[in-house]
Amino acid sequence: MTTSLRRHLRTARRGAWYFVAAVLVAMALVAGVTSQLLPLAERHPDRIAAWLSARAGRTVSFDKVDTEWTRRGPLLRVQGLRVGDGAKAVPIGEAEILVSQYAGLLPGRSFTELRLRNLVLAIERADDGRWSVRGLPGQQQPGGDPLAVLEGLGELQVIGAKLAVIAPSLQLDTTIPKIDVRLRVDGNRVRVGARAWMQTGRSPLDVAMDFDRRRGNGRLYSGARRADLAAWSPLLHFGGVAVQQGSGRAAAWAELRDHRIAVITIDAALDDLQLRGTPLRDAKGVETIPRARFAHVDTRARWRVADG
Repeated sequence: MTTSLRRHLRTARRGAWYFVAAVLVAMALVAGVTSQLLPLAERHPDRIAAWLSARAGRTVSFDKVDTEWTRRGPLLRVQGLRVGDGAKAVPIGEAEILVSQYAGLLPGRSFTELRLRNLVLAIERADDGRWSVRGLPGQQQPGGDPLAVLEGLGELQVIGAKLAVIAPSLQLDTTIPKIDVRLRVDGNRVRVGARAWMQTGRSPLDVAMDFDRRRGNGRLYSGARRADLAAWSPLLHFGGVAVQQGSGRAAAWAELRDHRIAVITIDAALDDLQLRGTPLRDAKGVETIPRARFAHVDTRARWRVADG
């Protein structure tokens, strides 16, 4: 390497560092100015509503707004939030809107995040095998599309919700008492990440999904590195066999087609797995409950729904 080339490289590195420093200083100045202007913005809620409306592509209104500066950017706490015009407006109620000024500079990230708390959601399986979600704002209206309503407000975060799981043909009817959800809508594509707890602080379940909301096709993952199956036993029964206990690693992948689960793959390594069968009666009417216990199970299984 020549002396001239080394000199040019040093100059380029120095210039790059100066540029980065200048950008950081500019961002800090913008953050400082913005934090000082928040009280002023709070006194002009009409301008905040106009800015949100421009981002959402439809009218956004609310009854009251409180502002707060956070490390990620301005946080707007709104009451009586509504999206849309007149009688067709979708009532959302209390919500938080984070203007994430730094994250929005990254590819695929939104400048705004809409946070909703304490929703009561449900996923339900119809007799034809199709799954649907209920409880999102806007579904109460005939033909309402809640994802289209919320898409313009950026990433949706649902915090501390309850989720009912209803599948009569599978004899499932239980409620997950706590679930946190992050959801991004990009046209027909929906990406979801969630963490759920059947019992507080015990064996959280991670879920990720990427699917086409019009066609109902996509992929789903759920799993836990340190699964405690006893905590999730209300959901773990099928074909007359119920899981009572077990611990270890468990993961499942599913392929979705037309809003139905078409293929399921399970990969698990479990200790002390205990199963219970459907009670049986002998000729004398004495009832026995079949049980099985395995010290350790390594399994990789795959189920495919047969056509027709």
